[in-house]
Amino acid sequence: MIVVMHQDATSPAIEAAIAWLVAAGYDVHRSSGETRTTLGVVGPVSSDDMNVVREFEGVAKVVRVSEPFRLASRHFRKAPTIISGEWGTIGGPNPWIAIEPVGLQGEPSGAPDDSAPVSTQMLYRLPAGRPFDAAVTRARVAPGSLGSLACLSIDGAPQEQRFPLIFVTRTPSQGADGWISRAEKELKRGQNEVALIEPGGEYPSGARTLEVAAIARAKLRTHLPIVVDVPSVAQQGRYCAPVASAAIGAGADGVILRVWVGPESESPRVPATLRWDAAVDLAQRLRAMATALRK
Repeated sequence: MIVVMHQDATSPAIEAAIAWLVAAGYDVHRSSGETRTTLGVVGPVSSDDMNVVREFEGVAKVVRVSEPFRLASRHFRKAPTIISGEWGTIGGPNPWIAIEPVGLQGEPSGAPDDSAPVSTQMLYRLPAGRPFDAAVTRARVAPGSLGSLACLSIDGAPQEQRFPLIFVTRTPSQGADGWISRAEKELKRGQNEVALIEPGGEYPSGARTLEVAAIARAKLRTHLPIVVDVPSVAQQGRYCAPVASAAIGAGADGVILRVWVGPESESPRVPATLRWDAAVDLAQRLRAMATALRK
C-alpha cells in the first residue's frame, strides 16, 4: 500500500499516520520529496485498514499496490533515485561511466577472480582517472580504490565493501518483475543505496542482446538507477561502442566498460576489453550524447 500525504501535511500528522501503521503491524518506509511525503506500507493490507488510513489528517490518497515490489516502485517514489558518493553519481542527467580494469600488475591477464592479488600500481595515463567515475570488480572483495578511482564490487553478495552501495544484476532469464523484486529485498533490509545492472538477454546459443525497450519499460516501473554491463552484452570489443551508445540512448543511467590498464606492449586475454585511448574516446562520446538527448 502507498499512502500519499497532502503537500501541506504537518509533521505531527505524518508521524501520527506512521505510528498507527506500525502499531497495526506494518513496516513503513518514508520517502520525503520536494513537495510531499509518501509512505510505503509493507504487509498484507486489509480493506478496512485502507479505509481507516484514508480518514487520517493530512492523507491525500491511499493506493493498493499489486506489483510484487513496493519500495522500488515508481508508485512509491516518483522521482528517479540519484546515488552519490566517492564513486561519483549514478542517476541524473550525466551518465555514470565505470571501468572494469584488466591487466593490473600482479594480476593474471585472464579475468580477475577472488584469489588474484590486487595491485594499486595502476598504469593510468591521467592521474585523476578521468573521464571515468569509478572502477568495478566482479570479485566479492574489492580494494577501496584503484589509482584515483573508488572501486566497487558488482558481485551480488560482496564482502567487506566499504561503500553503502549494492548492485543487483538481472540474470539473463529473469524478467523485470523478478529483477526489481530482488532489489526490493535489499531495500527492505535497510540498504538504501541500490542500483540495477542490466547484462543483456541471452539466446540459446549463448549470444547476448541488449533490449533497449526493456530498459525503457524498467525505467517506467522503478525509480532505481540502471547501469548496463557493456562487456557482458557485447562479448567482443568491436561491439562495445554500439552497445554502450544504445544503452545511453535507451535511458540507462550508466555503463561499465572493460579497459586494459596493463603494459601497452601486451594484449588482454579477456574479451570485450578496450584499450585506454578507445575507452576515453567512447566515454567522452557517451557524455556528449547524453547531454544532447537529455536537454
